Amino acid sequence: MVTSPVRDAVAALTLVVLTNGPLFFIERKAFDLPGVWEGPVVRPAIVGAVASCVLLVVLDSQRTSGARLMRPNRWILLSGVAYGAWGAVSVFWSVNPESSLWRGVIYMALPLVAWILADLDHDRFERVATIAFGSLVAVSIALVVLWSSTGLDRNDDWKGIFTNRNGFAPVCAVAIILGCSRFLSGHRWVGAMLAAASVIALLGTGSRTAWIALVVALGTATLLVAARVLARERAGKLVPVGSVVVGLLGAVVVVGAVATRWDESTFVQRRTIWDLVGDRVADHPVRGHGFQAFWTVPELIGEHELLQRGSAHGSVPEILLGLGAVGLILWAIVVLAAVAGTVRAAWLDPGVRSWFWMALTVFLIVENATESFVSWFSYNWVLLIAAALRSWPVPLPRRAERTVRPSASVTS
Repeated sequence: MVTSPVRDAVAALTLVVLTNGPLFFIERKAFDLPGVWEGPVVRPAIVGAVASCVLLVVLDSQRTSGARLMRPNRWILLSGVAYGAWGAVSVFWSVNPESSLWRGVIYMALPLVAWILADLDHDRFERVATIAFGSLVAVSIALVVLWSSTGLDRNDDWKGIFTNRNGFAPVCAVAIILGCSRFLSGHRWVGAMLAAASVIALLGTGSRTAWIALVVALGTATLLVAARVLARERAGKLVPVGSVVVGLLGAVVVVGAVATRWDESTFVQRRTIWDLVGDRVADHPVRGHGFQAFWTVPELIGEHELLQRGSAHGSVPEILLGLGAVGLILWAIVVLAAVAGTVRAAWLDPGVRSWFWMALTVFLIVENATESFVSWFSYNWVLLIAAALRSWPVPLPRRAERTVRPSASVTS
């Protein structure tokens, strides 16, 4: 694995960029611009960060040392690239071809960003992610305290350096998972401070979906790892029982958490948006309306005020709307690989590391159910690909050993 300081810095900066919030903050506050994806700050920053990771992958092929990037699982990597390629190809039928083309091209490169992250060993990945997400939480808390008119939204919920609370809350949740893992790994002070600050910030956002996703993720990962440890102590006799118990408890937690909040306005509005989007999906169920293009056409989103929120508030309806069934299949391959791989790792090698990756994966997927995190050049999609790649590693081929023959001695 390659773990140079330059690679770590690029990885941390790219994660920050892919949270998107800081880019819009700079464009709006520093340059007094509207803040759009094609803006003079947002698009160059995204293109530059992704291009730097692509460059690292390209330069890796020129290395002569043995410290090369891991060999990625080709099916996972190709599925991620194909998802972006299908988005780029959608330019031929997109309702906004210009928007679909550049976004599709960037999405073709995002799996290479994930490859860089997946190559980092676990400790260094946690360090990089802690720097990225921890700095965002810290800056956002500082904004709330020192510049409340900017750090709070109109309902006095915390949004920090992000455009809204739904952008800030998932970052806090990821930081909590990181903090717990760092604490359990022996980095007590760093882990405790990161987790505590992020819990306070998440409470300040007032987000319900992020809390539900976090509780489901922590509970599911903890139950599975605990069941496996117990099964090992009992010589494997409780393996079937443990699997069933974990599955049932996980289902109960998910259903119970959603049921208690189902009639709240946030879910009522989402169900309305999903119904509206579903009517549009039926128009082009196989190919969609074009990658991330629907929301850029005023005539289409003007049909209902909730469509003016700018997203389907769920990755599945978002994909079906933009890329149809083909896009959903490509996305699902990566997601299912991440789920199967992290569950497998947690069962075969229960510990803090496998717990972390399973908790992170479950959180990201549950968040995808209520937010369109597959869009927006999101860290969510990149981390899911990275989790899948880490879970299904491909061993490097053994190099042919040179046979050194001793020179023949001359005897008289």
